[in-house]
Formats: sequence, structure tokens, C-alpha cells
Amino acid sequence: MRPRGPRPDALQSVTVLEILAALDPQHREAGVPFKDLEAAARSRLNYRALTDALNALVNDGAATRVSEKPARIRITSIGRARLNEYRS
Repeated sequence: MRPRGPRPDALQSVTVLEILAALDPQHREAGVPFKDLEAAARSRLNYRALTDALNALVNDGAATRVSEKPARIRITSIGRARLNEYRS
């Protein structure tokens, strides 16, 4: 088995946060389905970069998994603060 690559860079994490923030109003407390997140990110990130960035965001507390099956993800207040910091 090949070792995992380096941690996702900040740009990948910000991209995932932007997508989550954009899709969050549609899904609210239910969380954004992973399939919707994947479809929205397809033109900017490959699957591996998306999952690596998403896992890093969950580990940092910037995003949270609402449910495992089906996978649903929400942006947290920490993630919104990080995104606002990036935008300013």
C-alpha cells in the first residue's frame, strides 16, 4: 500500500469550506450530502483532494459530520470564521 500524501493545502480546505457554505442554506440542519459536495467540487478538486481536505476540516473542527450513512456534512462556526478570515 502506498503512503498517504502530504496534508491538504490551505487552498483545498478553503475551497471545500466555500462549497459547504454555499450549499448549507439548501440543506440546513440535515447537512450537505457528500454526493452534492462531490458534484460541486468536481471541477475544482479531484476526489482524493476533496476527501483529504474534508477529513482535515473535520479533524480541526471546521466541519462536522451530521450522519455517517448517508454521509452528510455541515460547516461549523469555526469553519465560517476561517472562511471569513480568508476572504478579508
